[in-house]
Amino acid sequence: MSRQIYLPELVSINIKNYTLYPNGLDYTYDFVKGINLILGGNGMGKTTFVNIIKFGLIGLYRKAKDLTRTYQGRAIVKRLLYPSDFFSARKDDSVKAVGEATVTLHFLIKDAHFRVVRSLDTGTLLYVTINGTPLVGEPLTEDRYERLENINLQKPFLLYAYETQIRAYSNLTFDDLIFFVNEILFFGENHNTVLWNEGIDGRTDVQYELFTKYFSEPELNERRQEMSRQARYYDSLSRHKSEDMRVINNLLKKLKQSDGDGTSPQSATIDIIALKGEIEKLTEELSAIKSAQKKLDEDIANLQGEINRDSLQASKLDDEKKQLEKEMNASLWETLHPMYDVFVKNIQLNHVCPICNQETDALVDRVNEATSKCFVCGSEIHLTSDEILTAKYKEVIATHKSLYQGIANKQRKIRAIEDSQHNLDRDFREKDLRRRSLQQQLREQEFKRAESAEPDKLQALDDEYNKYAKEKEELQKKSDEYKVQELQLTSRIAEEILSNVSRFSSIFSSYAQQFLGVSCSLEYNSYDDRPTRFYPVIDGKVRKQEESLSESQRFFIDHSFRMSILTFFYQSPSFYIVETPDSSLDLSYEQNAAGVFLQFLKKPNIVIVTSNLNNSSFISHLTKDESVQLSMVGLLDIAKQSAIQGGNERIKNIYNEIKNKIQYE
Repeated sequence: MSRQIYLPELVSINIKNYTLYPNGLDYTYDFVKGINLILGGNGMGKTTFVNIIKFGLIGLYRKAKDLTRTYQGRAIVKRLLYPSDFFSARKDDSVKAVGEATVTLHFLIKDAHFRVVRSLDTGTLLYVTINGTPLVGEPLTEDRYERLENINLQKPFLLYAYETQIRAYSNLTFDDLIFFVNEILFFGENHNTVLWNEGIDGRTDVQYELFTKYFSEPELNERRQEMSRQARYYDSLSRHKSEDMRVINNLLKKLKQSDGDGTSPQSATIDIIALKGEIEKLTEELSAIKSAQKKLDEDIANLQGEINRDSLQASKLDDEKKQLEKEMNASLWETLHPMYDVFVKNIQLNHVCPICNQETDALVDRVNEATSKCFVCGSEIHLTSDEILTAKYKEVIATHKSLYQGIANKQRKIRAIEDSQHNLDRDFREKDLRRRSLQQQLREQEFKRAESAEPDKLQALDDEYNKYAKEKEELQKKSDEYKVQELQLTSRIAEEILSNVSRFSSIFSSYAQQFLGVSCSLEYNSYDDRPTRFYPVIDGKVRKQEESLSESQRFFIDHSFRMSILTFFYQSPSFYIVETPDSSLDLSYEQNAAGVFLQFLKKPNIVIVTSNLNNSSFISHLTKDESVQLSMVGLLDIAKQSAIQGGNERIKNIYNEIKNKIQYE
């Protein structure tokens, strides 16, 4: 079952003595459950304002605890921080302010009122109250706090008390909160997506974190991680034993070379250990072939699953195509062979001529490239003067063609994989036969040595080799046992995830379809030797890479994924911050994009949107629903304007129009 967690619900923010906002040196804003607009021109502090909100919650932390190894091999766990002057560097020194620059953030977690005061000058957590009661602890900068590796050294400080209370009320560790705020609740101007990211370039693999920590019982994942560590540990020890065995083997090879004709009594032992080494190597190679065969079986199963899904989609399109053709060419259909569509489908799927029953790729190409012409004589068979119907038909035909081409490509991939499997089977048989032959030679050499009348001076080395071989086998057995336990736990975690896939996909669909206007879902699958994860399926096609979508499409699909997470774990209202969501939109998508946020607000939530004052109609669409609460942080009123901005009447008119619409004062 998924974890029951409580995310912060923003109530209000007070920013004091922060000279970036010279006309708001004691500025308070009350958040509404609805749309909270942060409007201003370039350079007025929109990004800084939302970063101050984040800062109020989690301080200067930009990444949760990560593992670092020193030169001595000692493991150090630490969090990554922004520099302590992150906010003070943006202050305007020409503006006079009395006192320290601070932010006070008031938020709720599970009905508990938190008031957090932090210094914008030094980044220090200064003061915290919960339901009016102050937390006890000494203020300390986060940079110094993170250097205190011993938890007992951290306990006297306010940061430790704050983290402890966050966990008590939210059922989240402070690292969990850092993860949610930085990776899910905030979509910044860098527009980094999380749906496709797999932890490359030092970024967090959000899907992995979700599945292992939140979509299943956390205890299961802790046990799975421990089994994984133990499996790797014993596997490493086993490899060390293999290296020890190779050292003995190499030493004996040199002895044999110095023996000249190799007739000394010690030669039998040298040959025996050499044979054991070859057998060991072949055994490892056979094991690798088995693993490769298993992977190819999985690849075929995945491809066949895709073919089945595409075939189902193609079948639906066939029905739609038939209906369109019936409407377009009612008179012509009277002369068309009743089995024509069956013939065409047989050609596309089986690559077989329906007349002579012979395989033919040329006929497949002809059918796919000239769908409106008879595949026998080439005459035009689909004619209509209805332009709308024709456009719809062409769209269906194009999708239809793409699906069948995709099916054919996947079938070719399966045939290529099957060829690889045949090669592996042949290689396996040859290596297995070679191993059996070597095992027979080994038995003969051991018999020869046993029958020898002279003592074997290298018997001790053979005994040592056998000892390493036995230890290696025992260590590998332990590693395999832990791997089995890891797989069992992974399977249990996967079952819990799968039990939630349908619900999660349904939530995602409601957001993604609102934007794209076509069927959308999530598929939980594994592709290209990557871990099993969610992939968006857009109009029947799996989008494995974000590059398969346009810029605005990938951003709003990612918004949909993040909102699905927040909806899935919803216990009480939370917030979602998006910077300039209209920057990549064309006019045709602006209304749909606004609809995604309005859909998210059907449950009480707080959406914080920054926007430049431009000609985009996105804000207009976002604010037209009278049932949704609206409020606004007007940076033109509190921030410093450039000469260009101050003299631009168009900017002022847009600003005042929105201001009047939401009755902002």
